[in-house]
Amino acid sequence: MIPPIVMDLIKIKKLIISLSIFLAIVLAGLIGPIVYPVNPVVMTGPIEQPPSSKYPLGTDRWGRDVLAQLLHGIRNSLSIGLTAAAISLAIGVTIGVVSGFKGGITENSLMLLTDVVYALPSILLMMLIAAYLEERNPFLVSIVIGVTSWPWVARAVRSQILSLKTREFIDMSRMAGLGDLRIMFEDLLPNMASYIFMAFVLLMSGAMIAEAGLSMIGLGVTRGISLGIILYWAQLLEAVRRALWWWFIPPGVCLVALATSLLLLSTALDEYFSPRLRGE
Repeated sequence: MIPPIVMDLIKIKKLIISLSIFLAIVLAGLIGPIVYPVNPVVMTGPIEQPPSSKYPLGTDRWGRDVLAQLLHGIRNSLSIGLTAAAISLAIGVTIGVVSGFKGGITENSLMLLTDVVYALPSILLMMLIAAYLEERNPFLVSIVIGVTSWPWVARAVRSQILSLKTREFIDMSRMAGLGDLRIMFEDLLPNMASYIFMAFVLLMSGAMIAEAGLSMIGLGVTRGISLGIILYWAQLLEAVRRALWWWFIPPGVCLVALATSLLLLSTALDEYFSPRLRGE
């Protein structure tokens, strides 16, 4: 039997559209390299070959298959987005929960740290950290993005905790003798599950855009390939000016589609979990 919440979510058009777009691109990244087993970093044909039956998306300046690059790039960009979002969420939620629940000097210290990181442009912090890494694989880029993107999550979670910790069920937990850690992570966090999931979706979208931004200025991955790296080389070698559309349009469309679908998904979930936005 299908749970009522699933039936309600299915009725939201934004959710269906966003999930359809996102899952289609995810499947392309996961299954594509298996169905189309071409090495994305090895010369496979003539340079700058336009799309054909042999090369569905043509080749780049070094004769590498653009479709193979795109499929592997989607996979790596998704991996970077997931890892960076998980890191940011872990840091932001932990700081937000502890500072909001504990209060006092703990809250002041953690919020001071949050405000300092928040005040600095995140792209600048990413650039500074990435510039000191000679070799940058997708995991290292994920860490760079993850450790610089958490402040807004910490502040938002803290606000939610300040409201939740005054509820009666928290007093009941204290009377039952539960410790602070159990109250924070067993009572408070489950009540914020929907909000935390929406934050994760937004963090993932932002992480993929951030990776593309770092790549476009030459601070992206140096080992492997991503959507941002494909766009970087297309920009560097003036693919737009020379009308090599097959080199820059597909990765650009995929990146925009991924970010847009995740933003739509977050909006749809926000409307579902916030009756005021639904006009109820």
